[in-house]
Amino acid sequence: MAREIRTVTVLGAGDMGHGIAELAAIRGFDVRLRDVSETQLAKAMEKVRWSLEKLVKHQTLARETADLAFGRIAATTDAKAALADTDLVIEAVPESLDLKRKVFAEAEAHAPAHAILASNTSTMRITEIGEKLADPSRVVGLHFFNPVLLMTLVEIIPGATTTRETVAAADAFSRKLGKETVVLKRDSPGFVTSRLIGTWVGASIMALEHRIATVETIDAAMKFKAGFPMGPFELADYTGLDVGFHASNYIAARLGPGYAPFKSMRERVERGDLGKKTGKGFYTWKDNRVVERVDAEAAKTFEPKFILSIVANEAAKLLDEGVADAAEIDRAMRLGCAFPKGPLEWADATGLDDVLAALDGLYKSTAHPITKPAEILKELVEEGNLGAKSGLGFHDHGPKAATAGGAPAAYETLLVEVDDAARVGVLTLNRPHRLHAINERLIDDLSAALDAMEADPRVRVVLLTGSGDKAFCAGADLADGGLTPANAARLARKGHLLCVKMEKLGKPVVAALNGHALGGGLELALPADFRVAARRAKLALPEVTLGLLPAMGGTQRLPKLVGLARAKEIALLGNRFDAEEALRLGLVHRVFENETFAADARAFAADLATRAPLALARTKQLLNMAPTTDILAGMEAEAAGFGLLAGSEDALEGIAAMFQKRKPEFKGE
Repeated sequence: MAREIRTVTVLGAGDMGHGIAELAAIRGFDVRLRDVSETQLAKAMEKVRWSLEKLVKHQTLARETADLAFGRIAATTDAKAALADTDLVIEAVPESLDLKRKVFAEAEAHAPAHAILASNTSTMRITEIGEKLADPSRVVGLHFFNPVLLMTLVEIIPGATTTRETVAAADAFSRKLGKETVVLKRDSPGFVTSRLIGTWVGASIMALEHRIATVETIDAAMKFKAGFPMGPFELADYTGLDVGFHASNYIAARLGPGYAPFKSMRERVERGDLGKKTGKGFYTWKDNRVVERVDAEAAKTFEPKFILSIVANEAAKLLDEGVADAAEIDRAMRLGCAFPKGPLEWADATGLDDVLAALDGLYKSTAHPITKPAEILKELVEEGNLGAKSGLGFHDHGPKAATAGGAPAAYETLLVEVDDAARVGVLTLNRPHRLHAINERLIDDLSAALDAMEADPRVRVVLLTGSGDKAFCAGADLADGGLTPANAARLARKGHLLCVKMEKLGKPVVAALNGHALGGGLELALPADFRVAARRAKLALPEVTLGLLPAMGGTQRLPKLVGLARAKEIALLGNRFDAEEALRLGLVHRVFENETFAADARAFAADLATRAPLALARTKQLLNMAPTTDILAGMEAEAAGFGLLAGSEDALEGIAAMFQKRKPEFKGE
């Protein structure tokens, strides 16, 4: 594991294999693509060439870059040639344990001792795949998602004996491909994503078989009420019912019969009705499209809580089993499976007591094991930890979350209120004795308050400001805890996480700079979607004048906002500048008069809150993706978002209001 990964061998030239090979080649790795079939290799290389040409056509890749990438891929049927002197082997053959073991034995025989041996399996335990090898410590799971070029996530799974060095190298490689990673703590069948997506589909089939709802009503509810891009039955058809069937059988053989395929899936597989690939599954398919399209009207008769409670319950079992922590489980499902919210996030927002009550009712009526409440869920409810409304659930929302009655509780460093009429949540920094300087408590309070704002259905826009008229935030509190290397690094890292949370919040954030915004205070405002300033405000990044550097993302965000030349002027000189100069630079969007600033800032936020909440959230997400996403992937996400919003109640209301020449009344549905 001492060598840097330069050469990658992909074993299997199917859709996943040639997708991984293409991405690795684009990112500058030398790639060997091996398959036992010359015909399959030729088809794979044709698909790679087609994909690269498409990227060039859409100006995502330069012609020279595409040609170099294609030239980096060497296709071969010769195992020894493919594996000689490679640094990383990625197996992407069909989901057969015997076949994977055979491929890994061949890889161990011909690859150098330092090479990492990775499997792209979506379901099979990494420990089982590698257990017959002489050295299973270098075997790891690298679970990519299809299509490889577009999907963000790589799920990384250690086997029982996989070394930390192997996992770290696999993680670093995935990040070099431009992926976000979720590293699991332990090996388990189906990992996080396949196990939970299987539960999502399985719970839907159970609802069908118990005559609770139809295929169409379940899919419609999931799309138009819960915000999924595709319903569970359409997804099952799209990926292939045989794929889900075999995955369920594999998981059931290791975790218990409760994970076995339901009758409705088993019968279709036995008939050969496998979904899109055969033209019939739960739906009829023609030209790669479902013939029986569902609409928003069908969603009215089914409540998604039935299914989402079961998925959240399964996620709780993963947590209890130590497979991953809550944040990574939720992140994996958002990035890898397009869940609007992670299942544990959803449970916390819904209320764990409500989720438990739903599961108790389902278990009494169905007696199915997947509806039996997880022990950790019952324990949390017994302890009064009910999610966002109590401050603690699967996630820590902080002891300062809004009370059940809706009134804001006290925060140590913040004033928190919700303007119900304006639909604006106001977070006011409140350390006047330190000019609201940033310490760990302030970061923790802000993080908890943002979670509460995210979960509060009354809030459509968050307004962040400082109390009084002297300062928005005067930077890091260097006197708090001492400026030791450990303290400084910890504060910076916590600040990074807070700023990322603000950027990714599903509601727009307006930073109202009521006074000085200096150092970390200015950096705190940079991830907001809008910045408005009082005329008296002074802005600066003075860290270099103190022998330090901006450490809450300022070196990274500022050039994106004002350009590299201006960013250097601001950060390297460290001089203060006023609100008008900030407006000229594009660093703030509005400058308001001092006397009316508080009212004007609230009015700005309130005006923003009149827009459709779903559209605001999805558009913000797409805009934030743009600087780091290739244009093809961005446009695909844009099309999916447009399709999702087109069926929403808000879109119907907005269009109707336009024709009726009235103001729309959006409900966020």
